[in-house]
Amino acid sequence: MRVKWPIFVASVVVLAGSCWGMSAAWAVIQFRNEFVARYVKKDSKEPKDQAFARLVEEAKCNICHEGTDRKNRNAYGAALDRLLDRSKDARNPEKIQSALAEVESVKVDPKDPKSPTFGDRIKAGELPVPLPPKEEKK
Repeated sequence: MRVKWPIFVASVVVLAGSCWGMSAAWAVIQFRNEFVARYVKKDSKEPKDQAFARLVEEAKCNICHEGTDRKNRNAYGAALDRLLDRSKDARNPEKIQSALAEVESVKVDPKDPKSPTFGDRIKAGELPVPLPPKEEKK
């Protein structure tokens, strides 16, 4: 069988290019799904609940992570990381829910005694850690 080299080379280039743009899959979708199940009231008519749902949707992986590199966790993600193993616990909703409940009482800034807890922020309709300001496109 004769291989058509231009098609083969083009396929390899496209495949390599698509893999190059992928970030490491450190974020665990099951953790995010359990966060949504616990805190987001999708069917609520309350403006506060609807605003929080939009905020969570906008934040995506940045609920627990900083920037585009999923290895970088924010304070909330670091607190969860101490309790969960992404490979062992991803399929254990009870353990994820338990960890979410446990970190509710952790202060956003442990050095500040007046700092709110992650749970306080969530109850107020805010993300556990504020999102960094969006960079303006030039």
